[in-house]
Amino acid sequence: MIKKTFYNEELNTTDEYSEVWKYEIMRVKDIPDLIVHNHYWKDSQGELWLDFNDPNENFRRSFNAYRKRKGFMQPNEIKKLREGLHLSQRVFSERLGISYAKVSQIENNKRVQTLSQEVSFRKAQQDYERQGFLTSYNSSESDSAKLTSILTETKYIDTAKYFYTTSNESKAIIFKAQELVGGIA
Repeated sequence: MIKKTFYNEELNTTDEYSEVWKYEIMRVKDIPDLIVHNHYWKDSQGELWLDFNDPNENFRRSFNAYRKRKGFMQPNEIKKLREGLHLSQRVFSERLGISYAKVSQIENNKRVQTLSQEVSFRKAQQDYERQGFLTSYNSSESDSAKLTSILTETKYIDTAKYFYTTSNESKAIIFKAQELVGGIA
């Protein structure tokens, strides 16, 4: 059994504490029954205390258990993906449409991502694995605006093969139309 001496700020005392590892059932978000191996220090009266040097340790353990149960990416995987894409947290968050603060908190294991955030991380992971960079998505332009743009601003490149292109701020987007089936509803 490991013993250490800590200053307990709450009690204003210095005492020897014994290390305790304990399996506990924890609730995180929609999962009420996560089994988490938590870490404590026990004082001479038998009271358990969070780690004095890292009081958020058990919260991170619970978050990691939640991600594991859900099949979500772990913070270190998200950070490794972002770094592999050579993007800062700020640029990565902007590209995914997630606030910078949330990406930072998720990467630092201070927050659990939502399902929609996880989907964004997985799409980014797919882009990275398939092509080595993130596909650009203009989130400010709605699908109907894109369709209108395609239909009204197209330049015909090769009418025999039905390829069309539009220009959007020096970025070319190429579409292949299989057949003309009618108008816009």
